[in-house]
Amino acid sequence: MTGPDHPAAVYDRLLDSARRLSFDLREAEVDAADQDRYGMSPEWSPLFGTPSWTDLTESARKHLTRCEASHFLGVAIWLEVALQIVLLRRVHNVDPTRADVKFLFNECADENLHSLMFAEAIERLGTGHYRLDRSMVLAGWLFRTFAWDEIAYAIVLAGEEVFDVMQRDWMRDDRVADTVRRTSYVHVVEESRHMSFARQKIRDHLVRVSRPRRFVGTIVIAIGAHVIAKGMINKRIYRSVGLDWSTVRAEISRNEHHRMMFRRAASPLVAFLDREKLLNGPARWIYRKSHLL
Repeated sequence: MTGPDHPAAVYDRLLDSARRLSFDLREAEVDAADQDRYGMSPEWSPLFGTPSWTDLTESARKHLTRCEASHFLGVAIWLEVALQIVLLRRVHNVDPTRADVKFLFNECADENLHSLMFAEAIERLGTGHYRLDRSMVLAGWLFRTFAWDEIAYAIVLAGEEVFDVMQRDWMRDDRVADTVRRTSYVHVVEESRHMSFARQKIRDHLVRVSRPRRFVGTIVIAIGAHVIAKGMINKRIYRSVGLDWSTVRAEISRNEHHRMMFRRAASPLVAFLDREKLLNGPARWIYRKSHLL
């Protein structure tokens, strides 16, 4: 007999949730008023409250947030594709009838639809895709090639937790384009079970790891979270809207509002890592450099 907190029971509950509550917004209609709305809650713009933000017209602010939201969604796609590559490789030769493996298949199906949903939202926002920096491309290759069990789940959890807090604001904000509000709602609902799955998988693997492996993993997870956080600031966005990148970079780096929002977004992740003893001195230093702590 297994209790309700046994890993197998947890995976069965998550599978049941997936059967009852899943969405597909690929054919959702677009509100004509979307073109005159923000791409995300303006408070989530890294420039919010800076002199450059103050100097922008209301129309220019809306366009900037549409560009930033498009890039954030692009980073989400980058993360979700890398996750699938890592996790499917790990279960290629295992029993496909296991509850955790069946849920993983369901999660990958969800993630594919999320990526398609986000890609179509980017098109509807009308800004186009912003190419990732080379450091992000390299980090993605390292992650999908070398990440091991608890590292893969924890780094993806880091990205998903941050997006979850952001998108909970976006989906409730009637200033935001409907296409972003709808996709945010779907992502929040479906990712809640994905994050539960990741947390349970991390706990399962940590039971068996040695102290040196836990120490190394703690640092690698922090570095992964740092790459995601820094990758959300893309100089191509600001150049595309006619802003001087050197000025913007300096303003973002000292923007206390931006730091506060990122710390808020990361607070559920930090609390989980602390409970699982995945925060040590070097990792805390990295999270502070990322403005996630």
